[in-house]
Amino acid sequence: MKVKLADRIGFCFGVKRAITIANSALKANRKVYSLGSIIHNSQVVEKLAEKGLATIKDLNKAKMPCAILISSHGAPPSVFEKIRNMGCAVIDTTCPFVLHAQKLASKMAGEGYALIIVGEKTHPEVKALVGFAGGRARVIKDKREAGKEVFREGEKAAVISQTTQTMANYLDVVGVLLNKGPREIRVFNTICNDTGKRIRTASLLSGTVDTMIIVGGRHSANTRRLFEVCRSLNDSYLVETDKDVMPRWFRGKRTVGIASGASTPDWVIEKVVKKIKLERGYVINGEIKNTG
Repeated sequence: MKVKLADRIGFCFGVKRAITIANSALKANRKVYSLGSIIHNSQVVEKLAEKGLATIKDLNKAKMPCAILISSHGAPPSVFEKIRNMGCAVIDTTCPFVLHAQKLASKMAGEGYALIIVGEKTHPEVKALVGFAGGRARVIKDKREAGKEVFREGEKAAVISQTTQTMANYLDVVGVLLNKGPREIRVFNTICNDTGKRIRTASLLSGTVDTMIIVGGRHSANTRRLFEVCRSLNDSYLVETDKDVMPRWFRGKRTVGIASGASTPDWVIEKVVKKIKLERGYVINGEIKNTG
C-alpha cells in the first residue's frame, strides 16, 4: 500500500508569520498574553505555552505589565482600543488576508452598503469583521440562510467572505443574493489563496487514492472544510494527531492520501505518517515539506 502526500501541506504563510511574531515577542517581552488561541491547533498552542505564551479569553485576566497578542484571526477595533487604554502593548499577528477583508468591511459599511459576510457567526475572524463594519453587518452561513435574506427597496449590498470559506459555498450564497433584488451588489473575493489551493490539491489527490486522512485541529475552520470536501469525494477521516489513527480504516485499501489544515505543523503530520508506516508497513511516496 502507498501513502501519497498532498502537494500543499503544513503551515500556510499567515500561520508561519503569526508564530514567528509570537516567538519574537516572547523573547523581547517579560510577559505576553494571547487573547484567544493564536491559531486553531492545540499542539502549537501548547508548545508556545511552554515558552511562556499564556492564552486568555478575558482581558481582565491579564496581569500588568504585559503585552497582548492578537491572534491570526484578528480582533474588532474595540479590542485594540481597550488594550491600549489598559496601557498594554499590542502584538498584532492578524493574517494579511484577514486584514484585507477587515479594510473592505470598514470601507463598504462606511459607504452605506449593507455588508454581507459569508461565514460562521461564532468564529473569531467573523466577529472581528463585524466589528470593523461598526456592527452593521449580516452574517450568512450558506445558501439556505441566504434564501431568508430580505433587502429594503433601493438598498445596496456588498459581500465579503470569511477567508477560509470554500469558493463553491461563497458563489452559492452570492447567486441567491443576486435574485433578492438589491439595487446594487458588490462582490469581493476575500477567500485566502492558500485555502483554495489546498482544497484543489486535496480534491485532486482524493481522486487517486482509496481513502484520505486530513490532519488538523478539530476547531480549525479550514481543516473542517477540507475534510468535508474530501469526505464528499471518497472515504475520509479527520485526525488531530497520530493517536487518532485507526489501523482498521485501511483494511482492503491500496492507497491513502494525506492532506492537512493550514495550521497543522509538519511534525504532527510526520507522526501520522510514521504511525501508518510502522503499523501497516506502507511505502511512503514523497517527503514532508513545508509548502505553505
